[in-house]
Amino acid sequence: MVGFASECPHQQGTISAEDALDLKKLSKGEMIIGISGIILFLDSFLDWFGAKAGPYKATDNAWGFTLPLFAVLLGLAMVVLVALRAFGVVLPEKVGGFGFRLLYLLGGLAFLLVLLKIIVGPDIGNIPGISKTREIGAYIGLLCTIGLSVGGFMAAKEAGDLDELLNKRNAGGAGGGSTPPAA
Repeated sequence: MVGFASECPHQQGTISAEDALDLKKLSKGEMIIGISGIILFLDSFLDWFGAKAGPYKATDNAWGFTLPLFAVLLGLAMVVLVALRAFGVVLPEKVGGFGFRLLYLLGGLAFLLVLLKIIVGPDIGNIPGISKTREIGAYIGLLCTIGLSVGGFMAAKEAGDLDELLNKRNAGGAGGGSTPPAA
């Protein structure tokens, strides 16, 4: 059930800022996710990719390209999860049989999306005299998604969800943990 972790301490039903937001509830990994996600969102408005033809140059931000857009949205989703925990909202322990904080591993997907777009560049076709450009925003975005990945891994590890996932995988592996027959 989703709701506030504790009853409101005030008789009139208001919550003070000290009661509502407690950053001490967050792990180091969750703090890294929050900082990286906020910087990624701000960075998404900088120029990421473009095209150059002679003295002319056209650029666009992360919102103009599909893969960086998905990466930014994943980062925002991760920040929302962290913010909910900071505000004391009780989240389910398990989602789909796995620990809830495994969702933080989506930072790895965001990293792969940005990395792929940096490698491929903008889709401008093979027009002679026009070159693809990669702007500073894309590289800052790549660093932010690395932060999301590292923070997500740390948060899942700190919560024990990563160990639980690995134990399930090992227990459900080939042959149920028995040795394979001799060849």
